[in-house]
Amino acid sequence: MSETPIVVGDPIDSRDNEVRPFQIEGMDVRGRAVRIGTVTEQILNAHDYPEPIAKILGELLALTGLLGSMLKYEGIVTLQIRSEGPVKLMVADYQSKPGAAGVVRGYAQIDDEVLAQYGKNVSFGPLVTRKGHLAITIDQGKDMERYQGIVEMKGDCLSDVAREYFASSEQLPTEIRLACDRDPVSGHWRAGGIMVQYLARGEVGQERILARDTSEQWNRAGILMKTVKFSELLDPSLTLDQLLYRLFVEDGVRVFDSMLIKRGCRCSDERIRQVIEGFGENDLAHMTVDGKITATCEFCNTHYAYDPSEFSASKT
Repeated sequence: MSETPIVVGDPIDSRDNEVRPFQIEGMDVRGRAVRIGTVTEQILNAHDYPEPIAKILGELLALTGLLGSMLKYEGIVTLQIRSEGPVKLMVADYQSKPGAAGVVRGYAQIDDEVLAQYGKNVSFGPLVTRKGHLAITIDQGKDMERYQGIVEMKGDCLSDVAREYFASSEQLPTEIRLACDRDPVSGHWRAGGIMVQYLARGEVGQERILARDTSEQWNRAGILMKTVKFSELLDPSLTLDQLLYRLFVEDGVRVFDSMLIKRGCRCSDERIRQVIEGFGENDLAHMTVDGKITATCEFCNTHYAYDPSEFSASKT
């Protein structure tokens, strides 16, 4: 039986796993930057993913951190990719609790036979865009309405998909950059991202209006975002504050309190037992292999093993 739930943190003064909100001075533009170092390493190392798929999952974790950190109340933001390509399913979620670090997790389901047709250096498109879509679900508890937006997986990278999501589902001008790769020095996985959004002054129904007098500001912000290098998003020696200053030094940037990110999983011995107890005797018999009923959490890859007599006895 395994120890659960898993929650792994960093030293209290670590800047390796955090989201930093910011605002560009003199512009109706706000944004946030994310850096996920050891957390990405822990999540990706729990599974032996091929590198092209690990990179997409790392970027999805970064995007989840950017979106999940926007929650003002306790809740969960879930990002889910489905496709008919080698990546059948990819999931990442962010659990928010006021006053606590955000907890993230993620995993991917891969069709190895389909993946073998593309080779080791397969690009983003063939992996996830064949009849693929990204669903973003925001759940802020039983007293709040659950929201879900869906966008087609189109483009050369996950940043393209996220940009289209905000344009089509939110009608909110957004520029975003995401990256994930191994650190060239340590070899550890790292992920990062940065996003800026236009603050609309007026609204018509659900449509936000880009005011004429600030369109030049937004264009400038977008141009600056395109200068961000992937290496800068991932560099552990470059803090997010330093990156933002380097990027917006001519305009000035105001940063707000950062939010920490931890790796965690909501699986537990109690939850697994509750699921198994819901099966009948015949099902329990089919689930028993070599005298044990076993289960594995797809997120954290934690293995559980039980004596079937525990559940048979509970039904008598």
